[in-house]
Amino acid sequence: MVAVPVLRPMTEDDVPGAHEVMVAAFAELEQRLHQPPSPPRDPAGGYVRLLRILGTDPGGSWVAEDGAGLAGAALAIMREGVWGLSLLVVRPDLQSAGIGRALLARALAYGDRAAGAIILASPDPRALRSYARAGFALHPSLSATGAPQHVVGCADVRPFEPDDHELAASVDRAVRGAAHGADLDALAEGGCELLVLPGRGYAAHRDGAVKTIAARDDEAAGALLRSVLARIPPGGAAEVDWITGSQQWAIDVAVAARLDLRPAGAVALRGDVGSFRPYLPGGAYL
Repeated sequence: MVAVPVLRPMTEDDVPGAHEVMVAAFAELEQRLHQPPSPPRDPAGGYVRLLRILGTDPGGSWVAEDGAGLAGAALAIMREGVWGLSLLVVRPDLQSAGIGRALLARALAYGDRAAGAIILASPDPRALRSYARAGFALHPSLSATGAPQHVVGCADVRPFEPDDHELAASVDRAVRGAAHGADLDALAEGGCELLVLPGRGYAAHRDGAVKTIAARDDEAAGALLRSVLARIPPGGAAEVDWITGSQQWAIDVAVAARLDLRPAGAVALRGDVGSFRPYLPGGAYL
């Protein structure tokens, strides 16, 4: 007899298993959508993310478990009244069995009183339908990848310092309705480099993959993105995700750097999330 998955709050002991389910679920999605497989990554950064959210948002951290181990996981965060879905994954052999729907319901319940909500949705048609039914407006997005060419960074961009948190919080509240706060420190702990354009904005990236860019104006956001691309060593590749039509500044930089633009998933928004531009969100902390 097959055991029916049981939903329960996530614990620290679940972190390795949740990470394994995440890797397997994303690999299955790439295969199903005929996308090239993502390169393997050191799980340490993923563990930092899971432990961080479990520590700050235990009420939004859920797993499903059956006789074979973890069947799925959902992680939701709340930051200054803005809710975000950091992770929703189901083990490939159990997808379309209602587990994802049940986990999403628990995660959404955690944000019942949120003023705004953010989901970065994969191209999975099932996920897109679920988020639309939950009242989210879907903003189709692009990804930009490839080896940047002829990119010159901004001379005023420098490494992020502790005193720059005040600027980051001010920018965050304008573009996404809530500050990231110590989530930025968690990004650094997970291997990201944080950069700042004094007075105007900041960026976080790891090995050419943009994790977030937030700025007071399009020119500053473009300067930060060019500075990230300029840091990629010869032979390295850029990965810039969640570029919606509102982020034309990012499209302009990507085109000038001769990156390949492809349709991706969607940025799903509900309620008050600020202007959401100029802004590139990141999957972990949105």
